[in-house]
Amino acid sequence: MMQNVKKSKTISTRVTKDISDRAKANLAKMGLTVSEYVRLSLIKAANNEVKLVSFLDSPEAQQAKYEDQHHMAETIGDIDDFEKWTENLDED
Repeated sequence: MMQNVKKSKTISTRVTKDISDRAKANLAKMGLTVSEYVRLSLIKAANNEVKLVSFLDSPEAQQAKYEDQHHMAETIGDIDDFEKWTENLDED
């Protein structure tokens, strides 16, 4: 007779230490660990019970979308141009 053995799968992801620390703190307030939260989230996804998050819900995102659709966005160029552009953000 064959035994019914449950197998598990390990899933990993990378986030910054700040994100990890804040997530742990907020989840702890609800009595959850990060692993428990991810496991419960994956169960919901497997059961097709996931409501997708819209990243366009904030006023800032709506403004950026409007600017892009109306050709008001600044074109930065290649990755080197982007790095130079981001360095200037702190100077303003």
